Amino acid sequence: MKKRITVKDIAERAGVNYATVSRALNPATASMISEKVRANIQRIADELGYRPSYSGKSIVTGKTYKIGMILGRMKQDFAAHDWARIMCGLTAEIQKHGYVLTLLYANGSETMDTQVLNFLMSGVADGYVTGPSMVKGKVTEMLDKLKVPLWVVSESGQTVENVNHIQRDDMDSFCEVWKNIPKRCLKKMLYFSEFSNEKQLRLQEVERAGQIVYPDGRYCLKGMFYHRNMSSTVSQYRLAMNHALKNLDELKKYKFIWCDADTSALAVYDVLTNAGIKVGKDIFLVGYGDLETYDERFAVPILSTISAGAEQIGMTMGKALMNQISGGKEKQFIAKTTLIARETFPVK
Repeated sequence: MKKRITVKDIAERAGVNYATVSRALNPATASMISEKVRANIQRIADELGYRPSYSGKSIVTGKTYKIGMILGRMKQDFAAHDWARIMCGLTAEIQKHGYVLTLLYANGSETMDTQVLNFLMSGVADGYVTGPSMVKGKVTEMLDKLKVPLWVVSESGQTVENVNHIQRDDMDSFCEVWKNIPKRCLKKMLYFSEFSNEKQLRLQEVERAGQIVYPDGRYCLKGMFYHRNMSSTVSQYRLAMNHALKNLDELKKYKFIWCDADTSALAVYDVLTNAGIKVGKDIFLVGYGDLETYDERFAVPILSTISAGAEQIGMTMGKALMNQISGGKEKQFIAKTTLIARETFPVK
């Protein structure tokens, strides 16, 4: 039988003590060891095929080295580039500290929610993240009793009380859009959006920014809404395109179109372009989400948009979790979005 490699074996080969090897192989403490010693220990560990046992670390430290992500609409969330970017940033950050991400599915059914509660009671993770829709009911009550860090990402203008959260703040970027809209367009503006609570909240923030920039109300922003019945990016695009096609004559009346998301903005762009309209000259167009850069292989982006900085939000949330697990007290962070001006709404 092949002998099991231990930290002691590596320490003997490297000529250092047990504690030095443990620190060198732990991402959270590796910086305490000199680069030369750390590289030598890592080389020996690689040669012997050794990696630290998380179960062993858990017994010693009382930690699971896991962060739980609780989702209620897993298929929709995985299809959303925003959540995917958050997960990328979060995972990259917690891995620096020797943590991994684990998923919990609480879809509202009694059986599924009971399973999640059982996991929470068993201490399956050292901290958790979720969206504001999950901050209710038995799941949150259980986390509160267990005194385990819980972090939530909330949208701009959304109120989240009594829970650690990262709040998106669109106001500065929305105001920047308003300040750069040509005066000739102020009476011919349209907000093109699916009809949902989240998107209505975004419209309210757009209108609030307009009132800040133009308190005298010398503008007119009308709405054009459609009901979403599908969740994937492709289906959202098709739904928005069909609505834009049906209302093409109406769309042509406006000089500035503000869309709730990049999927709808790209659909409007394609409909207008196919109708011979020069978007960025005849009509200005702005989206939300910076979808075009999600796939790095994408051609040069053309859509002016509001970048939510989702990956940075994920990284900030990871840092906040690690800090709280270590005894930190921060409970809220503000993540400001930014305007990215491109071809469809060039800003000088």
